[in-house]
Amino acid sequence: MTHALLDGLHRRFEEVSNLDVPAFHEGFADIVALFQHFTIPELVRFEIGRVRGDLSAEGLLAGLAKQFGEGSGQRGPLRDYVKASDTKLRYEDVTEAHGRGSILVYAVYEAFRKIVAHRTADLIRLATGGSGVLPAGAIHSDLVDRLTTETCKAAKQVLRMCIRALDYCPSVDITFGEYLRALITADLDMVRIDRYGYRVAFMESFRKWGILPKDVRTVSEETLSWNTPEDPKPPWLKDILTSIDIKWNTNPTRSEIFQINEKNRWALWRQLKQLFPKHPNLYAEFGLLPGVPLYHANGTIKQERPAPDSTFEVYKVRRARRVTPDEEFRNDIIAIIEQRLAIPIDGKDVKNGFFWFRSGATLIIDPTHGQEEIRYSIIKSASDSRLELQKKIATGNMLSPLRALYFGGLVQSGSALTEPFAMLHATDGEYGNGQAY
Repeated sequence: MTHALLDGLHRRFEEVSNLDVPAFHEGFADIVALFQHFTIPELVRFEIGRVRGDLSAEGLLAGLAKQFGEGSGQRGPLRDYVKASDTKLRYEDVTEAHGRGSILVYAVYEAFRKIVAHRTADLIRLATGGSGVLPAGAIHSDLVDRLTTETCKAAKQVLRMCIRALDYCPSVDITFGEYLRALITADLDMVRIDRYGYRVAFMESFRKWGILPKDVRTVSEETLSWNTPEDPKPPWLKDILTSIDIKWNTNPTRSEIFQINEKNRWALWRQLKQLFPKHPNLYAEFGLLPGVPLYHANGTIKQERPAPDSTFEVYKVRRARRVTPDEEFRNDIIAIIEQRLAIPIDGKDVKNGFFWFRSGATLIIDPTHGQEEIRYSIIKSASDSRLELQKKIATGNMLSPLRALYFGGLVQSGSALTEPFAMLHATDGEYGNGQAY
């Protein structure tokens, strides 16, 4: 897995804040594994020849899923892809993590299938004399090779889209609809002209499976892409970027990358720590609240920080350098800013059990000299509706049976029950919740 993937997974799955969180983890892990199989020409060539170019769930996907499942120690496919039905497995009706995760896989695969069909339509027309119907029997080996090439190429691009979108997701509390918005926005940044209909395929597929953001009434690139801030070039931005190490022409080791990220993370934290008391209105622009105290790990207050002061954490400040299909460089700074509140389960005392309620923002900043701007600010505010939903999740009213497997139990006064599966992605622990070392 890439650094971007590991960087994006950890904190987004640390807390079960809505039903999509464990489901997204399940589905996204399968998407990455399956599409990695789609990039292996030998496997794809064999399956395309076997199913005669059929890219449906009953065809190519079922065959590769079977190989993936058996390679993972299963006796069969990891999921039952053959019986997938968008009329029976609807997003709004499925609350179990495995089922919802399957919906995400189906939606991404359906988009991929449409993309490959578009890319190979001319090959099929040539092979069938324009009828589009292949004759009975095995298809020609040359056609198998060409279909394999296009399928593998599309798989690599779809996998890049899925991974790249993590940088454009909210810092916490991710939902499937927000992931679709991240997919569309990230691809728009890289490819302005959707020649092969990648974004259209994703929008149609997610709509087919009932996955749309709640605040979007019409489905289009304009409505799904994240909005830019009202003031993308605030006067304090240049001072913040000056404090961040953004040298691009280097080839650092993983250890050096970690050290640079740590340095930049604390540099941004110090700059914001000085900025917020002077401009308290900025808290809301980052999805934060003033007056949040510093907590102990058991949820009790370690230090009060009355407004206009507050406790917050800069989780990551990472450089992202990408090359567009037009061979243009796009340099971005990805910054994740978070805050957490200890919420008592009984509404009175954290000693009787509590959960962490997080909010914050993902900032995507263009650091180009003379063009510095915040291109996107993806906010998850500490709203009452989010709090009520997470309270239902925390008290077990909306949990699937898989919650204990993935995330353990509630945080109790005596000890914190572990979050075993989430911890697999924990490259580092809490940063002290705003407490500088």
